[in-house]
Amino acid sequence: MSFPISFTKNSRLNLLFLSAVLFVLSQPPVSLFPLAYVALAPLFIALDPGKNRQNFLVGFIAGTAAYTGCVYWVIVAMNTYGGISIPLAILILALLVLYMALYVGVVTWLAPLMERSLRIPFYIGAPLLWVLAEYWRGCFLTGFPWSYIGHSQSNFLTMLQIVSITGTYFLSFLIVAVNAILAHAWRSRRVPLVFTISIGLAIALSLAYGHVRLQERDAGTLTTAIIQGNIRQDVKWDAAFKLKTITRYAQMSLQSGQEAALMVWPETAMPFVFNVDEASDFVPALSKSLSTDLLVGTLSRDAQGKFYNSAYIYGREGQLVGNYSKVHLVPFGEFTPLRQYFPFLEKISVATGDFFSGKGHLPITTDIGKVGILICYEGVFPHITNETVRNGAQVLVNITNDAWFGRSSAPYQHLAFYVFRAVETDRFVLRAANTGVSAVINPRGRITTRTLIFEEAILKGTFSMRDGQTFYVRYGDYFLLACFVVLIGLITWGISKKEVRDTRSEEK
Repeated sequence: MSFPISFTKNSRLNLLFLSAVLFVLSQPPVSLFPLAYVALAPLFIALDPGKNRQNFLVGFIAGTAAYTGCVYWVIVAMNTYGGISIPLAILILALLVLYMALYVGVVTWLAPLMERSLRIPFYIGAPLLWVLAEYWRGCFLTGFPWSYIGHSQSNFLTMLQIVSITGTYFLSFLIVAVNAILAHAWRSRRVPLVFTISIGLAIALSLAYGHVRLQERDAGTLTTAIIQGNIRQDVKWDAAFKLKTITRYAQMSLQSGQEAALMVWPETAMPFVFNVDEASDFVPALSKSLSTDLLVGTLSRDAQGKFYNSAYIYGREGQLVGNYSKVHLVPFGEFTPLRQYFPFLEKISVATGDFFSGKGHLPITTDIGKVGILICYEGVFPHITNETVRNGAQVLVNITNDAWFGRSSAPYQHLAFYVFRAVETDRFVLRAANTGVSAVINPRGRITTRTLIFEEAILKGTFSMRDGQTFYVRYGDYFLLACFVVLIGLITWGISKKEVRDTRSEEK
């Protein structure tokens, strides 16, 4: 990156916005995944190794533009369905996007700085810093691991299979490395041969592994019926609409027939306190009449008056098999973080009340096996699905209410996460979404059947209960630890070399 190329202000801005557009187009729902391998190259080319502040701003501006294009739907969720004014919804979006962009700015600031000061090549430092920044964004303040650059590969199933060994961060590393190599070659007119061969070999081996893994097919031996009730968010919690909601789910379930081994209703399909409201009584009677295991999303309340976002499973004889309460809650949607320190934050919370976290990611044992439940965006976090599978889950069921997002890109982005989770864990994923997209995803990431959004639908598909653990489930994000160790090693090496150079300069 040391070859001096100067840009005018306008030409630099053009490069930044080109990167942002390519990044957005590579992400779901457009999913032009090849663009991810060149999306960051214009941004990297626009950096100037000698201008730290400018490099931070370059990354910050590019990140702001890219993430605005990816998560603009926050305004829809907050204003249309959350009851928050448009100006405040725009402010919330701006704060979120600026926060996400900070991580890009840090990478574009630190990578050239390490190259100039410590002689750590940009094409090595940038991908290491990028994946560590993604990880931190996925953890800090409960985490928001949305629109990682690796998520662009959700449709590239041959490449995607490697995440069963490495996890998603490895894909991000490879993609950023390719972009950094291209930028280095363009600016210096030289290709870093050893590093390029190494990345090329890693990609080739990943593709070969994916090709072999995709030859394995599992059509499934059990049937499922997923009921997509399509209850609009503006009437979902209206008490006057409760009977209509119950009737719709009951009628659609009866229409589905009796062949399903597992029937699934979405998150809060029954919009009332399930173990208190007498309307709950019809659910066990329905599961018995259909002779199926019935999984129902609803609310629950314990003896202390605490509310939970929950799921109940009733067996074929109408007996309660078990229940699961959501552990990872949505900030400002299901609870207000830091409210005791900043009371004003409650004003920007979506009006759904405060919930409490469940006790753990434990599967429910049914007649067909152990069912792991992921409520709403819990499946966005790979460590949650890993823990659920380590606890014995043989199939994963995601119940969600994506009506919040309207007809935006968010329902498709949300669906894409579960393609990753299926491959990482080698499990079928049954997904029931109130307004869509509901789907059955097999362990190789193939969406075998799906619905459209905002339609009433009875989705039938097949699945099987699976045992065993993938390398990634067993060992987790070891690749991140390796990246951290390598980065620290390079920084230590760079500092020691710098001290030697400084000493020699003083002696002269």
